[in-house]
Amino acid sequence: MSANKNLVVYAFPHAGASANVYRPFCKLHQDKGTALLHPVEIPGRGALGREPEVTCLQTLAEKLADTLYRDFRQKQQQGIQRWATFGHSFGGVLSVAVTDVMHTKYGLKPAYSMVSGSVPPSEQEMDDLHLWSDESLLQKMREDQGTPNTVLNEPALARRYVAQLRSDFLVRSQFPLLRNLRVLQPLLLVAASDDPHVTEEQLQQWRRHTVDRISMIRVNGDHFAVYRHWSVIHQAMDSEASFRLAETNKMDSWSVFQ
Repeated sequence: MSANKNLVVYAFPHAGASANVYRPFCKLHQDKGTALLHPVEIPGRGALGREPEVTCLQTLAEKLADTLYRDFRQKQQQGIQRWATFGHSFGGVLSVAVTDVMHTKYGLKPAYSMVSGSVPPSEQEMDDLHLWSDESLLQKMREDQGTPNTVLNEPALARRYVAQLRSDFLVRSQFPLLRNLRVLQPLLLVAASDDPHVTEEQLQQWRRHTVDRISMIRVNGDHFAVYRHWSVIHQAMDSEASFRLAETNKMDSWSVFQ
């Protein structure tokens, strides 16, 4: 591990995805900057494919918090003393829920949480997406364009991804239970200009979920544009402004990275 790393960012995937969505960016963080990227795997998929899936939100948040705690203790022995989270869409809410468990259970507060394209719990509406047919979920995945067609056109792989999406949608149906969630860390929000699922006005409502302040990063593109603008995200994670953000209680200061 490079000696100049002083922060680990735990990255939570969007609904239906695994930690692999962040693998292409890990080398960038390893080679440049002070923030180390650590993809978070969801039980039942990817490297944890043999583990049973967890569809209870509270149980999942606690299980992931235990995993992060163990990993961060190891990182501390390697010289990394600060941690933060990143989460896109479904992963944004889940990541913040996990930080709440981390603080409650272990007394650990992140430097910040970066939340991308994610409707805050206070704005979440009840839905039944987890009850949709496989065909309907597969069509939604095609329309959202967040999964490669090479995967969706391969029946065996498509079935696996549909099952993962259904599991995450079941967890997401419980997000309204977090409507009163308020964390201690500042939130860095990522808004895409043409996101059909999340408006900037909705993103701003994350202010209800932190006692600290929020900042905004804007990128061009659709719901999954953040993955095409990872250099912007890398810059924000590495920026000293991010560290200063964690050390102030000023509210409503908006940072824009073009």
